[in-house]
Order: sequence, then structure tokens, then C-alpha cells
Amino acid sequence: MPKKRPRRRAPKATTEALRVRRRFERLLSAGLAIFSERSLDQVLQQVADSAREVVEARYAALGVLAPDQKSLSQFVTSGLSEAERRRIGDPPTGRGLLGLVISDPKPIRTADINKHPKRFGFPPHHPAMKSFLGVPIVSHGEVFGNLYLTEKVGATEFTPEDEAIAVLLAAHAAVAVENARLHDESQRLVGQVEAMQRQRDLFSAMMNHELRNALTGVYGWAQRLVRGKSPEQDARAAHEVYEGAERTITLLNNFLDLTRLDAGKVRPVWHDVDIAAAVARAMAGVEPAAETKQVRLLTEYSNGTATLRTDPVRLEQILVNLLTNAVRHSPDGETVAVQVEQGRSDVRFRVVDHGPGVPPELRAGIFEPFERFDPHSGLGTGLGLPVSRRLAEVMGGRLVVENAVGPGATFTLVLPRRPPDAT
Repeated sequence: MPKKRPRRRAPKATTEALRVRRRFERLLSAGLAIFSERSLDQVLQQVADSAREVVEARYAALGVLAPDQKSLSQFVTSGLSEAERRRIGDPPTGRGLLGLVISDPKPIRTADINKHPKRFGFPPHHPAMKSFLGVPIVSHGEVFGNLYLTEKVGATEFTPEDEAIAVLLAAHAAVAVENARLHDESQRLVGQVEAMQRQRDLFSAMMNHELRNALTGVYGWAQRLVRGKSPEQDARAAHEVYEGAERTITLLNNFLDLTRLDAGKVRPVWHDVDIAAAVARAMAGVEPAAETKQVRLLTEYSNGTATLRTDPVRLEQILVNLLTNAVRHSPDGETVAVQVEQGRSDVRFRVVDHGPGVPPELRAGIFEPFERFDPHSGLGTGLGLPVSRRLAEVMGGRLVVENAVGPGATFTLVLPRRPPDAT
């Protein structure tokens, strides 16, 4: 039988060329995989996974720098199972060799982490690691994070070629991270625009609803007034027409104020205001509504009365809005009080009622237009509270709802005695 010829081994140069080609192909695939991701979290994970595969490491990780540029705020791993991550515990914050790549952002290679002078040690249940390669990820001249690789597969340490590939992957990562950030920001902005559109549509619907209700009542009572069946019905119809028209005008005025406030076109007109006189004018404006429900209006002053540097028209507007809401939600025959407390630097106006109160879970939203805070009555805040809070802010103060013991609600308007920009 003829002897079998021994197989010829491929020349060493050919083998090396194939190895380089395969590695280059893996690098290209890694780049495509990295750039195919959109969200930042997915990009970070893909970078870690791709680096581990291309550089041929058993483990890889990507640390994102915290705003202080001295520690890690996020740490993404590759090569560890979920069970191993849980056993290790909290992720590293950037000490030892990890911290060295942060403080001195340039590539670092070592054959044995445990012999490096900057070593920090591993936590319990951490896999054994010796060889290490770390490179910074730089975006727009600033270090965004660091790429770490450990345990070179099939060798005792990482090579200069491994380092060059890791640096190239880090450059890919920097561009992909910037793209992901722009994508996330664009998605956030789109979400904000959509939310604003929904709010606008809801506001328009509620505004139309409130106006239609008010004008329908005016129209209905006006018809009865025209027909004039009896003096008693005429008197009631005239009263209802007047109140309906007043509610409509108030709603429209609040709407215009809210629009101007959102556009930043409301500017206070400063005057020295007599506090007691301002409160008396506001209470006189709601007396007809209070008398209809037999609600008593009270005033209480601590530390006497004095003057306040503020916008008198806007102060009265806020107090009328608060008193109107208080009377509206108070049971018949109850009391509504305005308590004025004067401090050295500010004056507090508290409007206290004994209505159903504001549930704790709804307090964050009652200053939004038409928010309902009395689910039993079906009544909402309309526009009075949103306008009042924004007016208070324009005047250098604030408007809050306080926690009340028992039934009722307390709204507190705090105004500075003399705002910084008052002239």
C-alpha cells in the first residue's frame, strides 16, 4: 500500500494572517453591535460584552464616572452570572486599580493584579483574577468612564495588541454613548411634548366644560326672567343670572392671568398696603356668597396690624380666590377665618375653613388647573388656586396648603414684608 503523505502545516505567516483577520472581523461585528443599540444602558452592556469577546477576556466591566469625576456611579459587568453578582454584593466605587484608571486616565496593563502596588483587594465571593487591562472612555475631551478586562483567555497577560483593540473599542463606546444620550434626551423631550399636548387638550376640554356650564345656567335663568311669571321667580332669576355672569367673568379673568403668568408677562406693581384694609376689601367681595350659605367670615390678627410692601391688586385677588374656595367647600352655617400673623421678615395670611379638607394624597396636585380635591361634591379648584400660587411666587412669596387636624383646610399665603426687587 502506498504510504500516506503527511499533511502540510500552513505557514506560520498564513496562520497569523488568519488570526488577525478573524479578530478584525470580530472587531467590526462588535462595532456594529455597539452602534445598533439606542438606549444608554443597552449601549454600556453591549460595549462590555463586545470587549470581552474581541479582546478574549473571561471578564469585562464598564464603570461610569460619577459627577465628582472621582468615583463610579454605575458598573456594568460581563462574564458574571446574576447569582455571582448577588454573592459579590455592592458594585465597586473606584478604588485600587479601578481608581488608578480614574485618577490617571490612560491604559494600564498588569500580569497580576495582586502584585500591583495600587491593588485594593477583592470582596468576599469575588472570582479570582490576575491579569488586568483598563482603558479610559473619553468623550468630547472628558472621561466618561473606564473599560476594564481581566483574565486573558489562553495567556497569562494581555498584549499590546489587546490594549490597542481595547482603546479602539473605548473610542467606539464614546461615540455610541453620546448617540445614546442624544437618543434618550430626544425621547425625553418627545415625552414632555406629548404630555404637554395631553395637558393642553385636557385643559381646553375642562375650560370649555366650565364655561358651558356657567353660560347654560345664565341662559336658562335669563329665559325665566324674560318670561316674568312672578316677582319671586324674577328676583331669584336675576340673582342667578348675576352670579352666573360673575362666575364666568372670574373664570375668564383667571384664564387670562394664567396665560400671562405662563408667558412671564405679569409684573407686580409695588405699593405700601394697609394689611387690615386689604383683608377687609377681600372679605367684602365674598360676603354675598357667604350670606347665601350662612357662612360667617372672621378675621384674627396677631401682633397687631401694619403695612406691607406688595401689589395690592394681586394680594386682594389671591385672598378673594382663597376665600371663595373656602366658602364654596364649607358646610352651611360654618365659619371661614382669615388669620394674619406678622413676622419680622414676612406676613402670613391663613384662610381656614371647616369643609371636607384636602386628602394627603391629593395635596401635591391641588394647585393644578381644575384638579378635584373634594371627590364627594364633584367640585374642583378651577383656576383660582393655580393662579394664586403663581401670583404669590411672582410677588416673592409662596402659597401652600397646611396639614389640618380634623376636618377642614388651611391655605397659607406667605409674603415678604419688602420683596428684594420692590421699588
